[in-house]
Amino acid sequence: MHQAYSVHSILKQGVQIESIAAYGNHVILGTRSGQLIMYSVDEETGVDMRMFNKNFSRKPITQMEVIASENLLFVLTDNLVQVCDIRRIESNFAFMHSAPDTKGCTLFTMDVDTPKSITGRVATLIRVCCAIRRRLVFFFWKEDKLNSLELSIELSDVPRSLCWVGHAVCVGYKDEYVVYDISGTSPKKHDLFLTSSTISRDPCICLIRNNMLGISKDSFLVAVDPNQYKESADGSTDLRPGGMESNSSMAPLLWSSPLLDLVWDEPYAVGRVNNAIEVRSLVGKDTLVQTIPELQKTKFLVHADKGTIFAAATSELWCIRMVDIRAQRQQLLQQKKFQLAIELTQISDEPAMDRDQTIRQIHMLYAKELFTNKEYSAAMKEFEKASIDPYDVIRLFPSLVPEPKSGPEDIAVPKSSAPALGDSDLEDAYMALIEYLALARQREVVKLRDTKSSSKSLLEIIDTTLLKCYLQTNDSLVAPLLRLNQCHLEESEKTLKKHNKISELIILYQMKGKHKDALKLLREQASIEGSVLQGRKRTIRYLQELGGDHLPLIFEFADWVLKESPEEGLSIFTDELIEVESLPRAKVLDFLISKHKALVTPYLEHVITEWKDSNTLLHNVLLKQYREQVQRLMAQQEKGEEVPELIPLRAKLYKMLEESNDYSPDRVLEEFPTNMLLEERALILGRLKKHDKVLSIYINILGDVAKATSYAQANFKDDEKIFHTLVKCIMLPPTEPPYEGVALHPDFVEVNREVLLDLLNTYATKIDPFDIFEYLPDDMPMPQLEKYIEKSIRKKMADKHQMQMMCGLLEAESNRLEAALEAQRNISFELNEFSVCPECKKRFPPQSAFVRYPNGQIVHLSCHARIARAAEQ
Repeated sequence: MHQAYSVHSILKQGVQIESIAAYGNHVILGTRSGQLIMYSVDEETGVDMRMFNKNFSRKPITQMEVIASENLLFVLTDNLVQVCDIRRIESNFAFMHSAPDTKGCTLFTMDVDTPKSITGRVATLIRVCCAIRRRLVFFFWKEDKLNSLELSIELSDVPRSLCWVGHAVCVGYKDEYVVYDISGTSPKKHDLFLTSSTISRDPCICLIRNNMLGISKDSFLVAVDPNQYKESADGSTDLRPGGMESNSSMAPLLWSSPLLDLVWDEPYAVGRVNNAIEVRSLVGKDTLVQTIPELQKTKFLVHADKGTIFAAATSELWCIRMVDIRAQRQQLLQQKKFQLAIELTQISDEPAMDRDQTIRQIHMLYAKELFTNKEYSAAMKEFEKASIDPYDVIRLFPSLVPEPKSGPEDIAVPKSSAPALGDSDLEDAYMALIEYLALARQREVVKLRDTKSSSKSLLEIIDTTLLKCYLQTNDSLVAPLLRLNQCHLEESEKTLKKHNKISELIILYQMKGKHKDALKLLREQASIEGSVLQGRKRTIRYLQELGGDHLPLIFEFADWVLKESPEEGLSIFTDELIEVESLPRAKVLDFLISKHKALVTPYLEHVITEWKDSNTLLHNVLLKQYREQVQRLMAQQEKGEEVPELIPLRAKLYKMLEESNDYSPDRVLEEFPTNMLLEERALILGRLKKHDKVLSIYINILGDVAKATSYAQANFKDDEKIFHTLVKCIMLPPTEPPYEGVALHPDFVEVNREVLLDLLNTYATKIDPFDIFEYLPDDMPMPQLEKYIEKSIRKKMADKHQMQMMCGLLEAESNRLEAALEAQRNISFELNEFSVCPECKKRFPPQSAFVRYPNGQIVHLSCHARIARAAEQ
């Protein structure tokens, strides 16, 4: 406890006080005889009577409410609400209005709001709720009179207490409380709780913290949030079942005895109980702040202004003033009541900067106290409010601070002030620290936009500490934290090794760019039985993710994987990943040729077949690989060995030579053998358009007339003499093979007349007799050539007839065009100074360019161009 208020006796009246109201340093008394008296109370000048109206009413003044901003006093006397003007002292409570509709009123409450209009103008909205017998009637103040709101609520009993805040009106009966929500089209009733669990007590309601209802129940003050009774758009309310504890997050406040009266003076609740006035705080465990027993005879309490309360008995008046906040704060800090000290400082009149600094210091003291008491979660929340350097909080955990690294020079929480943490407390402390550092990290990430090294350094400390905490509490969070790439490398490396977190260590190396260290560790762990990194998959995935910037590193560590498992290792260069596909394929090819030649073919097959690579070099190399393998297998076959893979491999070679358009035929031909693979050689020569050599291979060496004729047909459009070349290969057989080491086909060592005649008869229209007659054998009987010659003559005659027809048609078309041109030349038209362009409605000036349409319309050239552009768009 400490002294929060000082009590000053103001005066002892000769009249009986029936009601009291106050504002600022003014207090207004209403007497039993109907008098109104206003006093001004000043610490320096003392008490001064400002207004006195002896004959305001013939009946007692039972209730008063002041609207200081409007200088209005609402008075309830003789069961009627009247309004006075208190603006001028000399007027002595000048009468303004008497509301006849309030006749029978026994109690009233008010709601004052200052809404801002769309123009920025602020107006005061005054609403009055009157209890008239068993009914609530609502009014509003406008144009110096009370007007009906056309709203009333029927009650179950006569109310003893009323309080209105926003959309809610709380009614206290002799045995219970209810709340009415008036925000909708019709009021809705919500039952609260009884005034007492045992006997009937008078209700007591007060507005606390500006928007909460403070309601008395037995010896408790219960805080009720009126917003939970407001009807939402879907017609529901945010009600929670249960007793009084469920209505608010604030626990009920216990008093020494049931409350008789209550006022709220931030941050205190000042209540009148049986034998005293008690001052209590809503925060902390020990809520009793001060007891004022000398005011045990008081009947009235009223709040006047911040730090000023007036109390009155039947004929005596006191002023209760708040003690200086600095003095209170000093006492509270000595008593370790930090929360109350903070609330008091928040309402002090100190300069804003000094006030904020003081609040931060108190938060820090409170946090240290909570930490000492092992309330770690609450302590971290206070550290957050104190805006303390996160490193100073980390220093409270010696095991988390790297020994070689010195902390910041300005340390607000010295290391020696931290109590030693037992094993049983560590986990709770770490969990609280994690929550605190997560918030601190969010702030530092925002600061990183300023690219300040201090923020980066602090973020590094925070993440490294979080890493250590996660390892102690929830190691599943370690990997995501490491991927944020802010942990300190050396300290994190040491910590992860200590906890044998090899997978996480790999992530750390990867994020810090220490790829070689990561790959070395992966290589070491791959052969360790039981290791989480046993095997090659993690290494393969790591190498795949490196990308082309780390190609030497990929080649260095792919080597051991390819040696152990060539097929699995090849996926380093062939998986369907963007990083893998973007690797420079020529360099990968060089690496495979030099170190793993057996993988060259499958690599190139994947690149060309799956990735559709059209690089000429890759196609040439793959053809070379196919050729070399086929030659090797054919050599084995000649030795009598079984080589079942020869046929499919040679089929691949043939298919690629036939279908691919991306290899270089002349380059491939240079390395191709002349004594074998002649069909494949013919394909290459065909790409080079060396038709005579291709046909010579098919006819003179292979004796394959079908392939020769197919080739001639396929290339006839490019070379109409190709069939002449084909029959010449038969009519003029070579005396020696075209290539060394091969033999001529026996069917074509001499002129094969049967094949020759068959070709002449079949392709007579494509073979000109004049080109081949001189090469025909001298002893060839003419009857054998009859069919061929007949077809050739018919072809010549048909060609001549078609040419004559084309000449006639072209001549007729020429004559038609000449006649049409002459007709157009004979067309004349007149263009004079009166001619107007139909597009722009302007005349044609001399020597202007114009366009004449087929319909005879004439426009400017510029107008025609504009029309054409518009049509295109």
